[in-house]
Amino acid sequence: MQHPIFLFLYCIFYSVCTLSQTAQLDTVEARKAFELINCFRDNPSLYGKKININLKNVKKQKALYWNTTLSKAAEKKALDMANRNYFSHTTPEGKGINILIHEAGYSLPKEYIKKKNANYFESIVAGAKNGEDAVCILITDENTPGLGHRKHLLGIDNGTPFNSKLTDIGIGYAICFNEKKCKYETYVSVIIAMKN
Repeated sequence: MQHPIFLFLYCIFYSVCTLSQTAQLDTVEARKAFELINCFRDNPSLYGKKININLKNVKKQKALYWNTTLSKAAEKKALDMANRNYFSHTTPEGKGINILIHEAGYSLPKEYIKKKNANYFESIVAGAKNGEDAVCILITDENTPGLGHRKHLLGIDNGTPFNSKLTDIGIGYAICFNEKKCKYETYVSVIIAMKN
């Protein structure tokens, strides 16, 4: 008699947990995005031509290193956006990515975590078809004043070096499987940072 009760309770618990989740991670697409970012950084002109953008004046940058801590933070952020149906650099509680990656255990200079909503390290995109499409959307950066995502991903600086000094990357790619609860089918967080 204990087995049917246990099975019944397990089914209820599993159903409740599953219903609260709207999205799941796709680590394969996250890795494809990572690889394409490094291809763009290695040969901006060639890869720019492939998406009809002139990047011939963009300097080649070193490859970024996959960082597990940043990856976990990016995955958590992408899932959070999908599960709570928002698209923003800050959570509904007002936390920016600087705080989130600090809380995940990635060491940042103290001045980077003074402002709760600070974002120096994240590019986000929603509705991408796959990881490579997400990268192309961010590098194209259509309708984004100052081309901030492109500069972030490709290590482009204006004056004071910052983006070119970033060395580590983590990407979260979340797929929404309940279109009634999500505005977009996919949510992607790309975090590129440097340890203190």
